Amino acid sequence: MLLAIILIVSYACNHNEKNEQLMLYPLSTANNPTSIITNDAKVEQENINGKPIIKVKTGNNIPKPGIIIKEPQEKAWDLEGYFQVKADVSNTSNEDMQVEMFVGNDPDGLTRWYCSDYVDLLPGEAKTITVDLSWTPWVFNPQLNIVGMRGIPGKIKTDLKAIDQVSFNVRYATSPSSFAIHKLYATGKTEERDTSGFFPFVDEYGQYKHKEWKNKVNNDDELKKSLETELAQLKLSPEAKDRNKYGGWTAGPQLKATGFFRTEKVNNKWWMVDPEGRLFWTAGINCVSSGTGTTGVEYREDYFENLPNKESEFTPFYGRSNWASHGFYKDHKPYDTYNFIASNLYKKNGNNWLDEFRTLTHKRLRSWGITTIGFMSDRGLTEQQKTPYVGSVWIRNTPTIEGSSGFWGKFHDVFDPGFREAVRSSMERQKNGAGDPWCIGFFIDNEMSWGKVGSLSIGTLKSPATQPAKIEFIHDLKLKYRTVESLNKQWQTTHHTWEELLASETIPNEEFAHKDLVDFYTKITQTYFRIVSEELERIAPHQNYLGCRFAWANNDITISAAAKYCDIVSFNKYEYSVEHIEMPEGVDKPIMIGEFHFGALDRGMLHVGVKKASNQTDRGIKYQEYIQGALRNSYIVGAHWFQYTDQPLTGRGDGENYNVGLVNVCNIPHYELIEKVQETCYGMYEYRTEN
Repeated sequence: MLLAIILIVSYACNHNEKNEQLMLYPLSTANNPTSIITNDAKVEQENINGKPIIKVKTGNNIPKPGIIIKEPQEKAWDLEGYFQVKADVSNTSNEDMQVEMFVGNDPDGLTRWYCSDYVDLLPGEAKTITVDLSWTPWVFNPQLNIVGMRGIPGKIKTDLKAIDQVSFNVRYATSPSSFAIHKLYATGKTEERDTSGFFPFVDEYGQYKHKEWKNKVNNDDELKKSLETELAQLKLSPEAKDRNKYGGWTAGPQLKATGFFRTEKVNNKWWMVDPEGRLFWTAGINCVSSGTGTTGVEYREDYFENLPNKESEFTPFYGRSNWASHGFYKDHKPYDTYNFIASNLYKKNGNNWLDEFRTLTHKRLRSWGITTIGFMSDRGLTEQQKTPYVGSVWIRNTPTIEGSSGFWGKFHDVFDPGFREAVRSSMERQKNGAGDPWCIGFFIDNEMSWGKVGSLSIGTLKSPATQPAKIEFIHDLKLKYRTVESLNKQWQTTHHTWEELLASETIPNEEFAHKDLVDFYTKITQTYFRIVSEELERIAPHQNYLGCRFAWANNDITISAAAKYCDIVSFNKYEYSVEHIEMPEGVDKPIMIGEFHFGALDRGMLHVGVKKASNQTDRGIKYQEYIQGALRNSYIVGAHWFQYTDQPLTGRGDGENYNVGLVNVCNIPHYELIEKVQETCYGMYEYRTEN
């Protein structure tokens, strides 16, 4: 429904001098009203002390109910020169909620996501949502074509002239709710810079060249000195008290020791139990490896200052890659790469750099209170049996449902006999950890394309007649309806034969076919988890099945299917808090957080990652708040930070270049963050039992 809200106010001046605000709402006149489009929502407008407020009441009939505020037709918004769009919002309901804001509607889904953020709100609480319009507070004029990176210096995120709407919605709406928008405005003038002298912008250590910050390395002597300083600090706090060799809590209860990690509910809270029978909470870090520093250098040679000669002692740090799921290098494979993390370790430690890296990493994790080496980490590190770890299995070379789609690709065809064969062969190749007491369990796959309920069934019907999943679906429909005429009556279709339905790739009306789409979707999810569980049990009967690391569109059907076959259900949860996440009604299984992080731009990096912090100190505060919220949640048995080292400044293969590491490209810790990590993890067992 389109509502015209007439706001008789004066037009705000559009001269965007520094710190001046441009009002986006209200920004209208009696003859030029602001339009609001509602999606499963109702709107009321009130004036309080002369200030217009939008009150929004939402339903829960769609995943993200809310409103779209359109720019006035006769007086378009002019956002050029502004750095941020902000909205002051409040929770007017009686339940906790998340209010999300999208600035514009960029046709590129990733860019649209970059132009959004949200806030968690308690009942009655008010906060400000902030969306940056450029990757840095300054912009190049003219704009440079810098490729292969998601966060780009001097780059405006989207076409500011095309922004004609700002939308607000409730995330994860499970019941009717309400919120208010008190103010919507652009603010902060972006400084314009010319492009002279910008290239190269990456120094010989992989750092951003045109900025200074604490602990930035300027020469090899400083690089080596940083290691001496850290080793001295590690001696002062080698580990938390009351921990056994696995990191289990020796001051807690003595439970049954099985020689392997397992789960148990103790005092109405789920826990892991270590091989010696001690309570264990898996505070982990993903991608603990020297291999995460690889970035593409081909086609971008002018970005880098003093890259070593390929025929030199640094030859081992050059490579050739075919991995690029998204971004510039997706269309430029294969491409030459260079690993700055590994080359810096070599400069710091000499020829024995990899062994030294592993030794130092175990010391760090003990000192920081970290109990687990997480997803996709260095195999040589985990095999040393000094820190518990998780196994990681990617199911490769699997048949897929041709009509399906997703961010990371098509979904497995679990009804093709080749699927079980692919699961078995993938586990055989990637089974390191099977039978090892130090291995907590296995993640199988990652962030799969489950889609909304019924979507995989729709993808199946869009597939060719030879698709095994489609043959299975039609078989089920035959058993249910007996005749194609009975199916036509329910679906309101006109198929003459079952063979015609099998050959058709036309999608039925989802309302009429809803139950059948849901039933087959359920069958797909249950078959997937059952087959994976059976094959993992065959190869690693003592390790836990940790699930597939759910992300994005999840639903009770997929989560319930996972809970039926997994020992622990895993979620990659990039949120500010996970205190209140829970399992579907009637399901009681432990949860593990597979990924989370917070990033900032104060140390020369160009992208904050999925969740933003203001600086390194704030990253530590947000880490503590997140972990302590997880500790208060009775389902959660652990949370793993993504990732150990900052991503390359110039991006990994898909362009991600996030400040998400506990250490930087020179393998120097972000000490403000580590201080809070250590404080949090040292007291996590006591905190969980007392809260």
